[in-house]
Amino acid sequence: METTEKIISEPRRLTRPRRWSGHNGRSEGRWLGGVCAGLGQYFDLSPLVYRIGFGALALAGGTGILLYIAAWLVIPEEDTEDSIAASAIKNHRERPWLLVGVGLLAFGGILALSEAHVWPSPGNLWLAAALAGAAIVWWQMSTHRSPAPPATAADGEAPPPPPNSARVTRRSLLPAATGLLIGGLGIVGLLDATDAVSVDWRVVLAAAAIGLGLLVVVGPMTGHAVGWVAVLGIGVLAALALTLTVRVPVFSGIGDQVEHPATASAIHSRYEHGIGDFRVDLQDVSLPVGRTSVKVTLGIGNLVVRVPQAVTVEIDGRASAGDVWLLGHQDNGTHVHDRVVDTGMLPNRVLVLDARVGLGELKVERG
Repeated sequence: METTEKIISEPRRLTRPRRWSGHNGRSEGRWLGGVCAGLGQYFDLSPLVYRIGFGALALAGGTGILLYIAAWLVIPEEDTEDSIAASAIKNHRERPWLLVGVGLLAFGGILALSEAHVWPSPGNLWLAAALAGAAIVWWQMSTHRSPAPPATAADGEAPPPPPNSARVTRRSLLPAATGLLIGGLGIVGLLDATDAVSVDWRVVLAAAAIGLGLLVVVGPMTGHAVGWVAVLGIGVLAALALTLTVRVPVFSGIGDQVEHPATASAIHSRYEHGIGDFRVDLQDVSLPVGRTSVKVTLGIGNLVVRVPQAVTVEIDGRASAGDVWLLGHQDNGTHVHDRVVDTGMLPNRVLVLDARVGLGELKVERG
């Protein structure tokens, strides 16, 4: 009786190998998560092709980073059945809110990264990193709170005695952290309000974030709970994100404000406002011969600057995100920076205007 042997080839599987054999027969190690090595092994190409592609897309606007992370999540490790994403879904079926929360934070990171300029300036790449860190903290906090499965007794044996039901509660550092934060910000705010010192709130918030981060690190070593301290730190990071993105003082007042000097001597060299509609009206001022420099900054809102009719105006207008209108010249988007020179009937009287808005609209018009 003749037997026929069938050789069934195992289907090729896309995985992230720990080591792979290149075209030259040598065993090579993977880089980072092994995504490029896995793609190279699956399609029988050099991983260098994919590494160059991911790198080029990363420098072009961050897309390569997003694609690499997505591939790392969905491509399983060598000798494992499920990918990281599939395993997370299986292990957290009873707590879908955790996946939803981490997914929302990840989506925020994707939006931030999509607007970032990775090279030559990082843009708001740091914001994506902060959101990713928040997702990791949330995941770890929720994972550590998951209850352990109950122990079962072997057949024929008496069940083990129930564990001590008294739960050891660790003392939280949140009250101390909140008190220190409120007290510190209050002292700095008082010094700033009384003009005792010139305060850069970006530095203050950065220092507060560092302090809360140290508490998160040191707390478990001393037996204290730091979960809510981490949440508080994420809130401080969000405030720091706002100040770093806006790049102008957002703590210089809230609400609508109007500045309308009547004489040249009443003009200040610098006008600042935090949040709201800010109007600086210079149309009625008779400027002296020469150059008069004025800097106007607004954190969030609409900034309108009205300049005299006859004088020459040199405008340097900036907006971190929003619309910029400079004497009829319009631009919008992120990191907007326009310069306009408009010669008036009095060329020997020049107003040099530096106008900046963080988030909102900047408009410069003739009186």
